[in-house]
Amino acid sequence: RFGSLTYEIKDIVGASGFGIGSAGLSAYNILVEGNTQALENDVILSMKQGNVAAASRVVDDPRIREYFQHHGHRTAVSRRALQANSDPWLGHTRIDGVGYVVQELSPYEADLDWSGLTEPEDMLSVLDDLGRATAKVHCVSDTDSDHTLVGFQVEDAIDAVIGPDESAFVEAMVAFGTEYAEIVREDHTYFVDAFRNHEIPGL
Repeated sequence: RFGSLTYEIKDIVGASGFGIGSAGLSAYNILVEGNTQALENDVILSMKQGNVAAASRVVDDPRIREYFQHHGHRTAVSRRALQANSDPWLGHTRIDGVGYVVQELSPYEADLDWSGLTEPEDMLSVLDDLGRATAKVHCVSDTDSDHTLVGFQVEDAIDAVIGPDESAFVEAMVAFGTEYAEIVREDHTYFVDAFRNHEIPGL
């Protein structure tokens, strides 16, 4: 996708045991040459070992399973389909039979500052805007995706199921969110109890 110069590897740092879905899996940060040999345009790539998809533990479809070369390939294809403007470095590779997903590790990424959002009425308007933005991005993403595994537009199928009356869908989402919040609070209580009673090995 790029000129051959930028595939020159200048340094590699290995790591493991971070994140939630990637805990304990191998990962590497790779410094590669930029599109010129100027120091300020080098690129840092993240190469993480692909993990088993959670859905595959309950959905055993041979057609889906055989479509992907490995978990890194599945992750790269899925991200490209879910993102309207995916990272041009997004790809996959294999080391000793183990699949990895590769993407650029941007030094300019920054999260939103949520400290000013403390009141529910302020949160609602932000959630509404974020929800619409997220839906729009996902809506336009898979139109030009480069795979044939899903032969239809997901948002069209969802819209057809929901129909003109969104009230039942909204009620279902609210119920799901409320129940999930209760589970999170219970899990946090269990974690705090286990931590304080020294029941977590290694801590």
